[in-house]
Amino acid sequence: MNRRELEIQLQDLLEGELDASALEGLQQELRENPEAQEMYRDYVRLQNALQVRSAGVDLVGVVPMYRVVERRQRRMLRNSGLVAVAVVLIGLLVMAFFMVQERPPTLAFTTSPGTEFVLSGMGGEESPHGMVIEEGTRLEIQRGTVELKFASGVRGIIKGPADLTLHREDLLYLARGTGWFEVPEEAIGFKVSTPDLVLTDLGTEFGVLTQPDFLDEVHVFTGKVDLLNRYGLKREQLAVEEEAWVTGPAGRWKKIPLRRDHFLTVLPKTAPKTGTYVFKDDFETDTTANFTCVDYTRGGKVAPESLSVDDGGNGLLEISAGYAVQVVHKEATLGVGECFKTDWLTQVVAQNSVTSSTSQVLTDDPNGRRYSIRLRVNNGVFDIDFRRGFKGSFEWFNNSPFTAPETFWVERISETKFAWYRGASQDERVKIAEFTFESDPGELFVGLQAYRMTSRFDNLSIINLDDPSNGKNSK
Repeated sequence: MNRRELEIQLQDLLEGELDASALEGLQQELRENPEAQEMYRDYVRLQNALQVRSAGVDLVGVVPMYRVVERRQRRMLRNSGLVAVAVVLIGLLVMAFFMVQERPPTLAFTTSPGTEFVLSGMGGEESPHGMVIEEGTRLEIQRGTVELKFASGVRGIIKGPADLTLHREDLLYLARGTGWFEVPEEAIGFKVSTPDLVLTDLGTEFGVLTQPDFLDEVHVFTGKVDLLNRYGLKREQLAVEEEAWVTGPAGRWKKIPLRRDHFLTVLPKTAPKTGTYVFKDDFETDTTANFTCVDYTRGGKVAPESLSVDDGGNGLLEISAGYAVQVVHKEATLGVGECFKTDWLTQVVAQNSVTSSTSQVLTDDPNGRRYSIRLRVNNGVFDIDFRRGFKGSFEWFNNSPFTAPETFWVERISETKFAWYRGASQDERVKIAEFTFESDPGELFVGLQAYRMTSRFDNLSIINLDDPSNGKNSK
């Protein structure tokens, strides 16, 4: 590498603009070339002196910039005799006067494979720092997982989709997402705020779940945290080990089941397996024509007006049922080796009845007038129901309470054997139950049902699993 190239790369390095391939070459040059090492040391000395000057510190004992310049000039003239090169170097050193040494990051982050994110500063521009977050920086995670490492020692794992902003070193605002945090003793007082609450750590390990249109949840695994509801009564609540709490719109707190499986505590080493889509409807556009909708309040007549699609930012399938409404896709069928996957966004809370429920449905009738099997959640409790002459048996594996939002999978293992899972991805899913028909039910269409409530769903799909031989099916 000639002197001119070296000068340019050193300048790019100090400005944070040196790409990965050029950085590798520069590192090799610095290892092998003593003259390059000396030039690099002079650049670093100059930058340090400028940083001290910019901080308003008296430069007693610091080599003045003009002497560094003169020394570099004399050396270059002596070694090469190229006056033009000396002039270029002086220009570069003058430019370095305006550089400010980057402060150690308040918060650094790493991502799992396949993670997609947008990082922006206070002005909405992409951060020049790369994989660090300073105060005022916003991180939006479209998909994947991010590990946060604070200078204070706090560690966090955030699952996307998520939206977070660092307000202070000890205050993180989580507008959306699922976050797990581990706080050491020296960082007690660390805060996480959401649209509904402010959490102050008192030395603990905890999880926070916040999603639009849902009540914020806090799950405490060890230690304790102090909770404050932002609205209504603004009540404080002390949450201790093995407790989980949800905020209420009136400022009240309510205990809910503790759910460790909602949160990751380590960064995944591989991209999540998502399978190959055979069919998918994310409801970003009006797809009502693709569904048959039966409102049993009206005697089993087709009532398409009961199907509502909200595509304002995020398309949703919304089913409002005074009694029972069943929606079936007219063409989507579940074949052997395939999964019927759906995001359940509704909270299973009764509106007018203690028996309200929401369900995944498999049916042999594309007109939606009956179901072969119904996989239900009744006020947080899982249930399986065979109908219309179909008989079968089932076995439970994980029947812990349902907490919205969650993703559910129905896998057709054979013509008669099926498995029901919960989990955001193929890697994370946990088996709820297995069920078997006594005889082959034949072609099965996929559908959804609401009973005495308004239920919301997203991302209805049928997929083939990635690497089905990896043993996940027997989990």
